[in-house]
Amino acid sequence: MPKISLLLLTKNEQDNLKKWRNWIHELSCINEIVVIDDESTDDTIKILKSLSTDKLSVNIFKRKLNDNFSSQRNFGLSKCHNDWVIFLDADEIPTPKTITYLNKVSPKNGYNYSFKRDIIYLNHPITHGQCLHDKPIKLFNKNEGKFVNPVHEIWQSNATTIYNQQIIHHYSIKNLNSFLEKINLYSAIRAKELFDQKDTANLWQIIFYPKFKFIDLYFLKLGFLDGVAGLILSLCLSFNSFLIRSKLWHLSQK
Repeated sequence: MPKISLLLLTKNEQDNLKKWRNWIHELSCINEIVVIDDESTDDTIKILKSLSTDKLSVNIFKRKLNDNFSSQRNFGLSKCHNDWVIFLDADEIPTPKTITYLNKVSPKNGYNYSFKRDIIYLNHPITHGQCLHDKPIKLFNKNEGKFVNPVHEIWQSNATTIYNQQIIHHYSIKNLNSFLEKINLYSAIRAKELFDQKDTANLWQIIFYPKFKFIDLYFLKLGFLDGVAGLILSLCLSFNSFLIRSKLWHLSQK
């Protein structure tokens, strides 16, 4: 069974990384963590270094994000010593069953491996709406593809994807302030991406895109079953849609 590199992007992730001490050394299939850090100013680096053992190296590279997550991830892949890579965010934690699966799996060339990602939003599990079909590719051979899109990046590959029900918990949002900050950043990157592609936004798109987004997430994808947290998440993501189109319109006016 091949050894696996774990690729991680960080920026001021000390609170999330403290939880990694509880499970990371149970993931015996990995022998290195490759970290691409975007100028963290908290104890992120200190905590990461504390995870290093004789069996697990932690290699940290400083690199500014420059509004392009795919570039950051692809740079990280170039620093991984192993062909097989699992990508996790600092706020993601695999379940014990998923850890057992990863320790036993023998990945085969020509295949990607996706995982079911459950969102923990404002301390409430979200199982509908945005994450109803959230099964990102997390384990792959780095030589068989690359990350694309500056934000909400995905793994692009001609390899066949194996979908399974192994779960990764995504503790994405602890409070609304941090979520709104993230929405502001991501919407600006997405608007710039669309602008560079010669896309435009008009009055009707700014009005109706957010409405359709909310209807899709809250009603069609059953977000209402997640209670108040599901309502807040659906509203915030429709606001994100509003910001993207508004910022795209503003860029076209310059």
